[in-house]
Amino acid sequence: MQGALPVTTATPGSGERAGGPTDPSHDENLRRGVIATDVKRSVAWCLCLAFLAAIYGLPLSQAYLEKRADEESPLLDLFHRAPTAENLHAVEKGIEDASYPKAFVQPRLQALLTRLGRAGNKLAVVGPTGWLYYTPGVRHVGGPGFLNRDVERSREKEALDAGQEPITADPRPAILAFHRALAQRGIRLVLMPMPDKAEVQPHELHGRKVTARPQNVDYEELISELRQQGVAIFDAHGSLPAELEKTLFLAQDTHYTPAWMERVAGDLGRFVSALAVLPPAEPLQLHAVEQPVSRLGDLVDMLKLPEDQQIFKPQSVQIHQVQDAAGTAWEADPKADILLLGDSFTNIFSLEGMGWGASAGLGPQLALALQRPLDVIAQNDSGAFATRQALARELEAGQDRLAGKRVVIWEFAARELSVGDWKPIKLPSAPGSSEQGTGAAAPVSPSSAGTN
Repeated sequence: MQGALPVTTATPGSGERAGGPTDPSHDENLRRGVIATDVKRSVAWCLCLAFLAAIYGLPLSQAYLEKRADEESPLLDLFHRAPTAENLHAVEKGIEDASYPKAFVQPRLQALLTRLGRAGNKLAVVGPTGWLYYTPGVRHVGGPGFLNRDVERSREKEALDAGQEPITADPRPAILAFHRALAQRGIRLVLMPMPDKAEVQPHELHGRKVTARPQNVDYEELISELRQQGVAIFDAHGSLPAELEKTLFLAQDTHYTPAWMERVAGDLGRFVSALAVLPPAEPLQLHAVEQPVSRLGDLVDMLKLPEDQQIFKPQSVQIHQVQDAAGTAWEADPKADILLLGDSFTNIFSLEGMGWGASAGLGPQLALALQRPLDVIAQNDSGAFATRQALARELEAGQDRLAGKRVVIWEFAARELSVGDWKPIKLPSAPGSSEQGTGAAAPVSPSSAGTN
């Protein structure tokens, strides 16, 4: 015998609610987007007070702390600047940087996320073994080809949408124009893109077995095209050892180890000598003195952890400071016939403010390898244009840093090919020359450009 389940029905006016929120009797309210919610008055007051405390408490506490520290509020910049997109972005950044609540909460939250979940931020990636990587570098190596016209247009549009100055994403016109401008002065350009950490040390990034070092899909195409145009290129990939597991970069830093930097400098010295454009010179009496240095890497700085964090420990390395016969630390010589233009890969181990020692970086090691004077213009970041711009400004100011030069080495981080601004920069003409700094160059045979 088959039984029947009792059916409970509710009739209008009976005071009993029918079914759940999808019951047909609720269709009218559902069509109006109304779902009944019961909230106690005490809960409602708590929510309202918490909301008011958040929207009024933070700015009032910020104003109090700024007043106590006798600081001027960045909000005042709203009345001091025209309301352009660029100025509004600058004011927003100023408010963010000056925020006391952010300065208190962000480092502690970042430390918690990094310790428990290996979480980085928009600048730093945390590998499975605690190695740190620079996000733009990882994207350069694993991202789309930087010569793809759609990618270039997208980058240029993003800059405009963000209220920034227009950028030039294609590196080729700037490189070739600089090559031609130097050739007019009888100077040989040596291009030196430095491989990214994600390319050289991929295993520590993802923890998987590595059979080959990755690189951006357009890198070889660019190198081939530039060599066909007569540009001499020192490719630091040629200085990489065959062993894929060898440590060549600092664990918590964006830069190479002193040992690999010295190997690169030695190979670069042999490459420059092989160009056969340098006149004979009396060898300098340079030598290297070993010194220990220890520091947390720049990527730890980018994580913005609390100052007393214990997640990452300083890394200790041995550098070799270059000194002359009298024991004086090496210094650049503006009268030298070689000029090194570089970014932080040139400054590390040489610029004392970076915390990795002094007079032991790429410039001093190259001078040691060549045993001849060397001039250096180096600026951290923006290797796509910063040193060209600095050189152009010195020339415009009447300081001819190219006088007597035979070789200009332009070192920059390879990731700049994907993220840099390759803006055209005209070099003033050489004294007594009527040619423009970006005009046609004397022909240079591709076969004489050198390979590495």
